[in-house]
Amino acid sequence: MPSFSPLLSMMLALAAATAAPARAELASWDQAKVSALAKQLETETKSLEDAFRKQPQATGPQRRSYYRLKQDVRKVRSGAKQLAGAVEKGATREETLPIYEDLMQDVRRVRDFAPQLFTSGDVMERASAARQVLNQITPYYDPDATPLSPAAR
Repeated sequence: MPSFSPLLSMMLALAAATAAPARAELASWDQAKVSALAKQLETETKSLEDAFRKQPQATGPQRRSYYRLKQDVRKVRSGAKQLAGAVEKGATREETLPIYEDLMQDVRRVRDFAPQLFTSGDVMERASAARQVLNQITPYYDPDATPLSPAAR
């Protein structure tokens, strides 16, 4: 058995410790599963939009944030509808990836702004339900993504 010098052993250990971690694998594309999840997301985002509309309109300095959030909720709803429709018609991962990426950005904004505007839990509950479905879709698009966590209140 070859004997390594202490310096060489230490260098090999350091190289192994600093090696880049292996990328996780994408989940195998399952058109039926992704389609079912996208339909579920569409339903959840409809409930989110309905819950938002039932909230009192903000006044004073919060009006700007209210309208920003209103637009983001619309974009989330629209993106979910677009994703569900595209996957249902047979669109591939590559074709729907831009829709998914935009949807994730919009959901993050809704998740960040909603607790600042509303004390009622309705919007946050609906946003949480949509977030949970998105977390189930994520492995089909980004295996290294960190699941969306609940927004801090």
